[in-house]
Amino acid sequence: MKTIKSILIGICILSFISVNSQSLTQKQIDRKNNKVELFSTKEYSNLHIWFYNNVLELELSDDVEEQYGHIISKYTHKMSRLDDKDSNYSYDEIVQEIHSLINKVNKDSKPILTVKQYNDHVYIMTRFKQRVLDKLQLKNSQNVK
Repeated sequence: MKTIKSILIGICILSFISVNSQSLTQKQIDRKNNKVELFSTKEYSNLHIWFYNNVLELELSDDVEEQYGHIISKYTHKMSRLDDKDSNYSYDEIVQEIHSLINKVNKDSKPILTVKQYNDHVYIMTRFKQRVLDKLQLKNSQNVK
């Protein structure tokens, strides 16, 4: 479980650190300026804690946990950038892409998990996806008004 803890702690720390923009390239500065935060810091922290607690219940070995953490990080990072200011995705395309990325997480996770772990994982990811989609829908409804 060290890997999941490390990933979660790392993500939290990185989300709170302010990077000195003088050391960034123009492309990095533009990317940072285009970042849109779907969740508030408190919501994001609560989601991380919820996810972490659910992953603990999977009882993964250290090796599987490392692989699983890599898969989760890879796809959640992609999800986090879907609604950036410079993205060309419509609301419907973002929703479709979230479904697609969750399916990829499930597909990549299946070979490394036992049947029980995989079933629990799918349940966790379904609930995670619903939280993201609910928040995205709320944000979209506020932007339409």
